Amino acid sequence: MSGESVVAVVPLRDGVSGKSRLATGLTPSARRRVVTELARHVVGTLAGAAPIDGIVVVTTDPAFVTQTLAGVAETVLATSPARHGPPAPPRPASGHPVTVSVLDQRRGRPGLNAAVDLARGHVRAHAPAATLLVAHADLPSLAPDDVTALLAARTGPPAAPVVIATDRHGTGTNLLVLPAGAAFGFRFGAGSRAAHEAEAARRGLGAVVVRRPGTAADLDTLDDWADLPAPLRARLAGPGRTARP
Repeated sequence: MSGESVVAVVPLRDGVSGKSRLATGLTPSARRRVVTELARHVVGTLAGAAPIDGIVVVTTDPAFVTQTLAGVAETVLATSPARHGPPAPPRPASGHPVTVSVLDQRRGRPGLNAAVDLARGHVRAHAPAATLLVAHADLPSLAPDDVTALLAARTGPPAAPVVIATDRHGTGTNLLVLPAGAAFGFRFGAGSRAAHEAEAARRGLGAVVVRRPGTAADLDTLDDWADLPAPLRARLAGPGRTARP
């Protein structure tokens, strides 16, 4: 689908309350570092993926996001839900990372689905014909090839405008591809894979489910943490900071 505009959406709440289910195994400082390093990896991967033309990060802590993404991508603050700010410039011919628009969710509705909906409104205001790629910020193995594969999955067989990248359990949604202009209610949360499939069917939109190692691996629980290679755990949390006192 050459010539289309693809905008990635990354919800990133803040650096304090994230990854609470790791609290029994990681110190608060280690958890904050994990959130930071994961976000840098996911946004950096998206920024380096050829199909991506722009990135929108939705957060309750814009200062944290700006600091976190320093050196990974250029950020532009759009701090009011009612003010979308200027559209992100196109990818430079040199292939440098795309610009990241940071949206402040604090004055809008709380919650993950509300965050993604806020970002969709931002994209619709500037590029109503764009394709959205929603990605969680806790995917330690995500690679540019995964992004390309998800977008290519729309051509099938079977052809479908909605692509759901499920988690390793086959029940969640780690990434979601859909037209920005589509009438579609986000259903992130427990059982979101089935919920998103049902929503697509209700809207008359074809949906395909994809499972790849790079998209299925997320980091929510201590079991997920234990499954990561030791060098990756050390890089994410920092040496000597993985255990609570």
